[in-house]
Amino acid sequence: MPARPLFTVAVSILTVCLLGTGCAGIDQRTFDPNALDREAEVVYGQIVVPSSLDPHRGVTENDLPLLAVIYDRITDVDTDGNPIPMLAESWSLDESGKTFTLVMRSDATFSDGTPVDAPAVKANFDRILTDPQSTIRGQIATTIGSVDVLDSRTVRLNLVGPGGALPTLLASRPGMLVSPAALANPDLDQNPVGAGAFTMTRSIPGTAYYFERRPDYWDDDAYRFSNLTFLIQLDTATRMNSLQAGESTMTGVVGPQKEEAAAGGLQVFTSSGASTSMARISLNTERSEFAKKQVRQAMNLAIDREAISRVLYSGDCIPGAQPYPEGYFAHSDELDDSGWSSYDPDRARELLAEAGLPNGFTFTAAVPSLSIYQNNAQVVQQNLADVGIDMRIEVMDATQARARFVTGDADALVGQYGGGTDPGLYVQSAYMSGGGDNPGNLSTPEMAELFAETARSTDVEQRSAAYADLLAEAFDMGPAQIVLCHSVASVATQGNLANYEFYKTGGTGLRTLDVSK
Repeated sequence: MPARPLFTVAVSILTVCLLGTGCAGIDQRTFDPNALDREAEVVYGQIVVPSSLDPHRGVTENDLPLLAVIYDRITDVDTDGNPIPMLAESWSLDESGKTFTLVMRSDATFSDGTPVDAPAVKANFDRILTDPQSTIRGQIATTIGSVDVLDSRTVRLNLVGPGGALPTLLASRPGMLVSPAALANPDLDQNPVGAGAFTMTRSIPGTAYYFERRPDYWDDDAYRFSNLTFLIQLDTATRMNSLQAGESTMTGVVGPQKEEAAAGGLQVFTSSGASTSMARISLNTERSEFAKKQVRQAMNLAIDREAISRVLYSGDCIPGAQPYPEGYFAHSDELDDSGWSSYDPDRARELLAEAGLPNGFTFTAAVPSLSIYQNNAQVVQQNLADVGIDMRIEVMDATQARARFVTGDADALVGQYGGGTDPGLYVQSAYMSGGGDNPGNLSTPEMAELFAETARSTDVEQRSAAYADLLAEAFDMGPAQIVLCHSVASVATQGNLANYEFYKTGGTGLRTLDVSK
């Protein structure tokens, strides 16, 4: 790839100190562990407007940072992605694999005072399975058939499919519990009622969301601050200058923004490795020329992932074509994916010729109006042009872009997968017919059974072997998701913050955060 166009793209994201006045200097506070401030306010610069604050009806992973502080989950995951207790203190999959039993903790309540008990769990699952507007029904409908309340704290899930993934699956949207008293509220998406540490006190939809920590929250050691505000700041320069000026407390940073933030006197936390969050391009196989496997493979080979990682992310996005990063149990070390992950424009041209497209073709990609997505799109556009493919860019609001793709109205979507607490969430969305990331319904007759095998057991080694088989099938099929790289997450903060933890499965580290005076 020519160096000049890449440099031009890179310059557009070096925003701190260049586009604002915030670099005149900030109060360079430092963290003092002997002066913790439990009354502090944390202001988080968020880059995407949430689609809904109803956890059962949202359409993007971008909702999750806000949802996580409102709604506790049945289970949680640790920083490595292993399941740990949350609202359920224990669980068990019976030997026959026909039932999954949860024992709920005794000291948790919803923000309206309703107890988090077995009837509440049943009410939530019943809603997910029967609500016509549920966007997550497919995540559990092939696993959970019905729910029985055994006593006030014990609930039994009667399974219609393998339940080995439930300990991690219930740490995401399907495990987010809404107060039964609020399930029918028509304004639940604007006035959420969950069992999380925070209640929303007010909002300016699309602009700011204000939260206050509950004094009766069951875990006194979590979220050790009193107030939390999410500011929606779509523009990178706005977010960084707000942080420099001390108007916000923290925000995510990408690539060169890290160096600029540090140079401006801010503190930067960076994860130790790649997460399941990834930059990607999603293709609708019912549009353009994407139904042809050779075309999908040619596009993969035409993209210079190493250059994207180096120039746009300063190396903090690990190149690869698999949907899971190395070191995560669902990544396959056995799969030879070089025919998809390598940068080989000559082979890409050969594949296009084999597909009957020696002169290439044209398609349009929906691109969210956020700088990193547009930068990714511009570099990919250049790469594809080198092999004769004309990718036209249509920039729009992030939620609109996602909705257009999911409904089948867009050829392709340039975006980001935010990660998931269970790898099956991605498989179901991307490789199964009817999945939200698969509007063209690309799959194989074997995929459903291979997916079922990944959940036969809760044992990680058995699940890992099953995922190796599933990924071999996915790449033989030719995935319609072009993975670019897996994110190494970073956040820039004021200097008086500490103990921000990163999760391999994505998500924020607010739960462990400390703020000092």
